[in-house]
Amino acid sequence: MTLEELSIDAIAPLFLRDNFNENISIRTSFDNWEPPINTDEDALFFLNKIVASRVEQHLALILREEDPFFSKILDSVNYIVKSQRFKKVQVLGKTYIIRDSYNIIDNFFIDHIEFEKIPTLLFKDKKNLITNLLAYLESETNFVIAIPLNDLIYRLKHINFVDYFYAEPGDTLNKRFEMDELVSLALNSTLKKLNNSYTLRGKLSEEESKSISNALKDMCEDLMNGGITPGLYDYLSPYMKDLSKEIYKKNYHNILEYLLKTTKTVIVENILGK
Repeated sequence: MTLEELSIDAIAPLFLRDNFNENISIRTSFDNWEPPINTDEDALFFLNKIVASRVEQHLALILREEDPFFSKILDSVNYIVKSQRFKKVQVLGKTYIIRDSYNIIDNFFIDHIEFEKIPTLLFKDKKNLITNLLAYLESETNFVIAIPLNDLIYRLKHINFVDYFYAEPGDTLNKRFEMDELVSLALNSTLKKLNNSYTLRGKLSEEESKSISNALKDMCEDLMNGGITPGLYDYLSPYMKDLSKEIYKKNYHNILEYLLKTTKTVIVENILGK
C-alpha cells in the first residue's frame, strides 16, 4: 500500500452519503461544527481537525487488523486513560495522552527514537504508568508533556507484553497460558487450511507445505514477541534451499500472505470471543 492509497482510504468515508439526510459526511460535519465556520481560517482549522481524526481512526483500524495484540494493549491503555481522567489529543494526525488540565503551547514532541530511550522501569508500574511517564517528560526532558499513544503501545508490547494483555487484573501465568492458547488455536486452524486447500489438492507438495508451516510458526512466535518483521520472504527462505525472491513472489507470496492474514483473523475472533 502506498501513502497515496492509504490517504485515499482514510478520507474516502468523508465523501460517502449518510443514512439520514443524504448529505455527504463532510457536509454534515461542516453544518454541525461548533462554533460555526465563517472564515477561511475557520474552514482550514475544520479541515485539519476532521482529516487528522479520520487518518487516526483509519490507522488504528489497520493496526488492529494487522496486529491483534496491539488491539488488546490499546484497549488496556484506553481504560487507564479514561479511569484516571487523562485525555487524548490529536496533533497533525497523531494521538497523544496528556493531563486533563494541560495546554500544549509548542510543537516539540518526543519522537520514536527518544521515546525508546525512556527507562524501562517506568513502564513496569501499570497502575501509575501514565502518571510516571508524564512526570518523566516534565522533569527529565524538554519535550511537550505528552505521550505518543502508538509509540506507547509498541513499547509496552516489546517490554512486557503479558502484563498488558488484559486490562483486568489477573494471574500472569494464566495470561501467558491464554495468550499461547489463542495463538496456538489460530495456527492450528491455519495449518488445517494449508493442508486442505493446498496440499491435498496438489497445489503444494508435502515438502513445500512443511516449509510454509514452519514459516507460519516462526511468524506466530514473532507476533507474540514484538510483531512480524517486514518481508515474508525472510521467513520462508530458511526452509527452502536456494529460494530466489523471484520464485518466492511467483509461487509462494500470495499463499503465505493469505495464510498469515487468516491466522490474524482467527486470533482477533478468539480475542473478541473472550
